[in-house]
Amino acid sequence: MEASTGNIGSERSQPALLSTHSGDIDWTALTCRVSCGSMRADCLRVVVGEAIASDGLCDGLSARSRAGPVLHHRSFPRDIVKIVIAAWHLKNLNVGIGRYARELIEALGRVDRTNRYEILIPHAEHPFTARPNMRYRVIRFPLFRRRFWEQVAPLLVGPYDVLHFPYDSCVAWKRGTFVATIHDVKPLLFRALRARTNLNSRIERWLVGDRWKQLDHVITISEHSRRDLLDHTPLRPDQVSVTPLGLDADRFRPASERPEGRPYVFCVAGADPTKNVGSLVEAFAKLPEALRRDYELVLAGDVCRRADIRAAIERLQIGAKTKLVGQVSDAELARYYQQATVFVFPSLYEGFGLPVLEAMGCGCPVICSNASSLPEVAGDAAVLVDPRDSDQLAMELTRVLASSSLRDELQARGSARAGQFSWDRTAAETVAVYRRLAG
Repeated sequence: MEASTGNIGSERSQPALLSTHSGDIDWTALTCRVSCGSMRADCLRVVVGEAIASDGLCDGLSARSRAGPVLHHRSFPRDIVKIVIAAWHLKNLNVGIGRYARELIEALGRVDRTNRYEILIPHAEHPFTARPNMRYRVIRFPLFRRRFWEQVAPLLVGPYDVLHFPYDSCVAWKRGTFVATIHDVKPLLFRALRARTNLNSRIERWLVGDRWKQLDHVITISEHSRRDLLDHTPLRPDQVSVTPLGLDADRFRPASERPEGRPYVFCVAGADPTKNVGSLVEAFAKLPEALRRDYELVLAGDVCRRADIRAAIERLQIGAKTKLVGQVSDAELARYYQQATVFVFPSLYEGFGLPVLEAMGCGCPVICSNASSLPEVAGDAAVLVDPRDSDQLAMELTRVLASSSLRDELQARGSARAGQFSWDRTAAETVAVYRRLAG
């Protein structure tokens, strides 16, 4: 194992080796020292769950009581909360959970100078700003992936008040209160999105047991997602808090210069079929000939890898008018928003719908779905359509493209709407959840 820690950012300190109180961990020699002194299968939970975190000595968090007591970080005054954030998903910022983790951690550093944070990350490719009350720990395991990492990494930092997974997963062993951010319940609503059962998922289920009993609290990102969680899971109303997402107004802002080149309709989306990009492709093909001659359709994100989307473009004979640009950087994404005539987001289901907010922040008129959380996010600042009706989408797209006054009105409303959301607000509301859970 390689495990290191360091502040990684504009103000940097050199990474240092992360070790336990008794020195570096020998991963081949860990044994349960309570009774058998061996690596028996029936001791696995004790070995992985506690020997790592307590220098080889189990302290009662056995398979029979894996939830364990809530232990406080005694070196801090009791009005200071120790929070551990396991930030696995950081690589792809075009995906919502990656952007959420990154932006939340940075904003927590800006708004909370009191509490103490341990930020666990699996790689150092994405630096964070150095903060006096934040320690960034790069923890790597040579042979194991996410499920192993998220079970073991939090045990290396000792007791804490709150452990936060900023994505939907669960732990088997807790040394404090455990909270996860569940962005949406798509896997419960769409059979095609349910994870396939494999060896890793079986091991996780064996270790964790009933995940809904292990979760102490859930953060979600819209009132719509909260209602879905309460409707489709055994969570109680007092176990679910809403902290809406934010917008980086320094990055997603209107362009300082006029758009150049051929005008275009823009959409960014992942490969998830609920993004419903096929409906946009069909609607674009139904535009009046004059508009199809003047405008292009630009698609960004993993949706560009979808064979069915490429096939639809060819079938509808709009290949010459369509650009598939794939994954893009933040700077490129902002430019695509800024230069677009209109942004279209026909998703069937969103936990929040961050691209809608980003487009508004960049001064781009928005047409989006009237489904799930999107009306909640867009308010009166977008044209809402039935995502399953490509004829209606084509009609509204024609109306927006043909009317500069309507586009100006949508721009003004969108800018005002985007100004109501910030990552600092998200972070402040998240800190309030941490404090409430820590008691």
